[in-house]
Amino acid sequence: MRESIDAFVRALLSDHLAPRTATTYGAILKSLLSCRAEDTGTLTLTDVEAFLARPRRDGSRRAASARNLDLAAIRSFVAFARPHLGWMTDPTEGIPFVREAPQDPAVLTAAELGKFFEVTAGCSRAPVRSRNLALVAVLSQVGLRVHEAIGLDLQQVDLEGATLVAVRGKGGTVHDLPLNRPAVTLLRAWIDERGQRPRERALFLSARGTRISIRAVESMIARIRKEMGSAKHITPHTMRHTAATLTLSLGTDLSTVAELLRHSDINTTRRYLHLVDTRRREAVRRLEGTVPSSLFPTPRTNTPLSEKTSRPSTLTPLERPASRPRSTLDAEHGLVAKKFSSRRRLQDPGDQHRLDDAA
Repeated sequence: MRESIDAFVRALLSDHLAPRTATTYGAILKSLLSCRAEDTGTLTLTDVEAFLARPRRDGSRRAASARNLDLAAIRSFVAFARPHLGWMTDPTEGIPFVREAPQDPAVLTAAELGKFFEVTAGCSRAPVRSRNLALVAVLSQVGLRVHEAIGLDLQQVDLEGATLVAVRGKGGTVHDLPLNRPAVTLLRAWIDERGQRPRERALFLSARGTRISIRAVESMIARIRKEMGSAKHITPHTMRHTAATLTLSLGTDLSTVAELLRHSDINTTRRYLHLVDTRRREAVRRLEGTVPSSLFPTPRTNTPLSEKTSRPSTLTPLERPASRPRSTLDAEHGLVAKKFSSRRRLQDPGDQHRLDDAA
């Protein structure tokens, strides 16, 4: 059955499933195989239930998310095995996913994101400094997933057009994604530092001169978080969550954010809305004038009711101009790219450099 698992992983990759997901599914299935007394070539309901019910190494109960991931991997393998291996039954039939308690993703405020850039610049040495800043830029300003970022090749960066060309996402999708001014400037600085390497197409390189790994990016982000002293659990995907939340906070409509995050279902994007509560508070505050003030009891202080009500964040004014002269992330985040770039200055590329009008 081990050979069948390897064939299954290859099939997932050929269908353009994210490489990390395919590898994870393969590891789960091999773990399932090692838990069985003997390899009979098929799976039974008992095999699956025993595997899903296994405890953690310390004897504690495994998280619902971990169990659901295991079940998803097994179900996917069964779907492969029925046509390719001739399996007649589904050993996962009747086994439900466990409902997980909803959890808000960790996100950074605009000030925290600005500090993250500053700490990245301060705790990294050249040429890694330029690379790390460019990596954080494409993660936080474009909202790339980590596997999309490390999968970028040098020729996919169009600095003059302020665009990442033909970015491969989940499900084999391909998109051109806009870059804002800080991202263009930081990418230009890294590309100048990187230089031309005919044998390596990857945009982001490791110390060995090869394509950087996901694990290396995760370690980099964790190290910067530690230097920053943040109590938040910051990962590469936190930058994507941050891009989504801040663009919504800055007034970008939901459908545009969903499009730029490349969510196939807008409900996936909708989960960020409850993190951006200030717009609803502002809408309710505007109704205050519809209630006659003569009905109010005499307040103990002279503070007007409207001043007692929590004021909305300045990040989400509803009465902003229809168009803004500069990229909102450039202005609001205070990410002054020239602080981190090399000697070169970027000419103002104009309206094409609006990223975050979305993630």
